[in-house]
Amino acid sequence: MKQKYFIHKFTRYFFIFSLPVIIIGLLLTVYSFFQIRENSNTQAQSSFQASSQLMEEILTKGDDIADMMNTNSGISMSMYRILNQNSMNYKENVTKNIMFNILENLKSSFSYINSVYVYFPNEKDYFFQTTEKLTSIQDSADRQWLSDFKEHTPDEDKWIVLRSFQNYHFEKEHPAITIYRRIRYYGGVLVVNLNQSVLSELLSSLENYPNESIFVTNSEGHVLFSNANADKLHFKPDQGIHEQLSLPLTDTGHYLSSVKYNKHSYVLTEFTYPDYDLHFLSLVPSRDIYRLLYNILYCVVIGCLAAAVLCLLFSLYLTNKNFHQIERLLDILWCAERGTLSLDDSGEFIDAEKLDEYNLILNRVIFTFVRNNMLTMQLKEWQLKKTISELKALQLQINPHFFFNTLQSIDMEIVKNEGYLAPASRLVHALSDILRYALSDSKTSVSLKDEIQSCKEYMEIQKFHHPGQIVLLWDYDDSILNYRVIRLLFQPLLENSIHYSIRCPSDSLVIRIKIFEKGEVLKFHILDNGVGIEKNRLQQIRESLQSAEEQEHHIGMKNTHKRLVLTYPGNEGLTIVSQEGKGTCVRFEVPKEGTHK
Repeated sequence: MKQKYFIHKFTRYFFIFSLPVIIIGLLLTVYSFFQIRENSNTQAQSSFQASSQLMEEILTKGDDIADMMNTNSGISMSMYRILNQNSMNYKENVTKNIMFNILENLKSSFSYINSVYVYFPNEKDYFFQTTEKLTSIQDSADRQWLSDFKEHTPDEDKWIVLRSFQNYHFEKEHPAITIYRRIRYYGGVLVVNLNQSVLSELLSSLENYPNESIFVTNSEGHVLFSNANADKLHFKPDQGIHEQLSLPLTDTGHYLSSVKYNKHSYVLTEFTYPDYDLHFLSLVPSRDIYRLLYNILYCVVIGCLAAAVLCLLFSLYLTNKNFHQIERLLDILWCAERGTLSLDDSGEFIDAEKLDEYNLILNRVIFTFVRNNMLTMQLKEWQLKKTISELKALQLQINPHFFFNTLQSIDMEIVKNEGYLAPASRLVHALSDILRYALSDSKTSVSLKDEIQSCKEYMEIQKFHHPGQIVLLWDYDDSILNYRVIRLLFQPLLENSIHYSIRCPSDSLVIRIKIFEKGEVLKFHILDNGVGIEKNRLQQIRESLQSAEEQEHHIGMKNTHKRLVLTYPGNEGLTIVSQEGKGTCVRFEVPKEGTHK
């Protein structure tokens, strides 16, 4: 009987104590699972944005130099003549010094750039090199790059190669990433050598988890560079990662896919960069992503075991106590029956009714423990998210003074060599004014006169890039120039028109901006005679302006539409009318109320 009583009490109390732990554990498990999936999705999107910015920064370094030489045949011709003749005139010497300064500035501005070369075919294979200036390939410690360049066909504009590299003959070879950009004049090439170890450190800054492994591979899946955690996976260097993970190489990548490698499970996220056919892969151990879920399950198991031990001891205590009380009660009844009833030392009878006096307390203790544990985990998770957000915000900060100081230095070099009236000096001044205007307080409005002036300076730069191809016409009355509007109304729309209308040097574009008053509003019409927009594409653009989703194309137009809607309540934003082959018209309006000084 005593054994059955013990089992009954143990089963009862264990069920009472463990049931809340199991229910709360299951609820937390389900909640954590969906929370983890949501966080993983957020982390993947954050990684995509951060990696895109990083890869864009790395891969585009040198594009402006290559574009300058591709759009200005005079510079390419001067450099070609310098490499193919024994003497230089004054103008060629100035060109040489400017190019060396540009190459050195590119190298010194970014720690991951090891060296920069510019080469045009010549008999002795001379080339421009940072630090060494004019160098013959025979005297250079690094010769492989020239062979790689000559092996590629002329129809390849740019490509990227992993190779061994050394700056000096006495230096040991070390791996480097080399980006080739072909110069279409005189068969030239711009070569940028990137330091693999520095690139690996940059990848480490993108880690969202302690054991996350990040790789950047070429089109065949071979690793170009990776973070420090990647060495722990021990991938075979002579075999592509995709092949080792049994993954197909695709143009779209993979999003939060589960893979296995060396009997371990990982969550894979892959993004692609089609310009150089590169792949960005992130491998995170599943245990790191679902660590919170595992911890909850461990807590539930430990809680159940603790409840079992507690119930065992409590049931044993109650069993002994109650049976002792029963035995005492039987003794009292036996004594009462015999007439020998006696009291205990305190003079009172033993109370045998209080058998479950600790039940409520134990339940409250368990409930309080689980609740405090849950609140503690949520607080730590919130603190972790806050820390990650602060770190990402710090990584995205830039100092505008760096741009102004750099532009001022470039302007001084131009003035020093070409005088104050040099076209390049005017171009730098215009760019400085545009940057200062764009980086000013975006919350304050500007006069329409200032906005138009900034737009004209922007168009001066565009006309420099597209000489003789763009004509900008203004149609407005001077009486409206003092009205105030938000910044950068015209520039994104003009940039969009130029980008989609001028594809080759033979294209031309006429843009007319008409501004007039009508009642209580200012109306703006921006018209061009460009290629126009196909009917289905026009409908897609109109729908994208009303969509809350991020867009890959027409970002400037989308942002301008949003700013108009948010700044002026009730504003309809942009209206786009276009006919393929004839041109496009973009219309919008802003209220005059509260806009006049």
